[in-house]
Amino acid sequence: MIDITKLKTFVAVADLGSFSKASEMLYITQPAVTQQIKSLERMVGAKLFQRQGGRMVLTEEGKRIYELAKALLKDYENLVEEMAKIKKDFKDSLFVGISTTLSEYKVPELLVEFHSKMPGISIRAFVENSQQIEEGLSSGVLNIGIIEREPSEKFRAIRWFYDEIIFFTHPSHPFAKEGEIEPEDLYSTELIFREVSSGTRKVVKDELERLGVIFEKLNIKIEINCGRSILSMVKCGYGCSFLSKGLLEKDLREGNIVEVKIRGFNARRWYYIVFPDDSKTTFLANSFAKFLLSKTQENIIKDEERVNL
Repeated sequence: MIDITKLKTFVAVADLGSFSKASEMLYITQPAVTQQIKSLERMVGAKLFQRQGGRMVLTEEGKRIYELAKALLKDYENLVEEMAKIKKDFKDSLFVGISTTLSEYKVPELLVEFHSKMPGISIRAFVENSQQIEEGLSSGVLNIGIIEREPSEKFRAIRWFYDEIIFFTHPSHPFAKEGEIEPEDLYSTELIFREVSSGTRKVVKDELERLGVIFEKLNIKIEINCGRSILSMVKCGYGCSFLSKGLLEKDLREGNIVEVKIRGFNARRWYYIVFPDDSKTTFLANSFAKFLLSKTQENIIKDEERVNL
């Protein structure tokens, strides 16, 4: 087996042209340098150095080994450096921004599972809307984000999974008996919406405007940055709202709320895993992204979008 220490000594002698100078640079004795070079020569079966004008120079056999040895040592240094980074990363912290919707029904369980696979790390999760998460990535506060809309082009992004936003209300509401309503019927009821900067709100607003609804004329009585709070209000019998179907599935099954179709309404969106640019993407961020993708294999994610993970 090749000894890395002996290769370092060999390259040092070749670069400095002297056993004594190599011993000084490596902080070992000159006899130790001589012994290591002789050991390599026995392994090769040929002389590696010859004296020329008071300087040690490589033989033809030595020259053949020299470039390969330098490349191997460089690879070894890179390996040691990367291993040190990984060791640090496994004791480091992951700073992740999670969109409000996903923090309420999908991601918490995944965070627990990911941490169980890497128990040495700390996870710092921040629940924000999509705009705030992008700001956190730009400032360096966050390593990775999961947002509800297509991100700015300055970020590296991967589609994670497809989501549907539905319109729902309490079973006692007049709309519940209709089954399906016209878009203009929305003007006649009290509505609860997510805050202005919410990704959910933007998707719904764009879709309603596509159907001819004048968003500013809707009777929005309450705005709040929490989907579960909206759900609780509707379950109490107040108004109607739009939220991710995934968040509502349990209450839909139990009959606490009902979905109401709006003719022509089709609000679907991708959730995105978002990073800063490649130079700032951490080992933990990449590991978490791979983990998230492994949990949504049934969704269509383009191969080219996986390349840099």
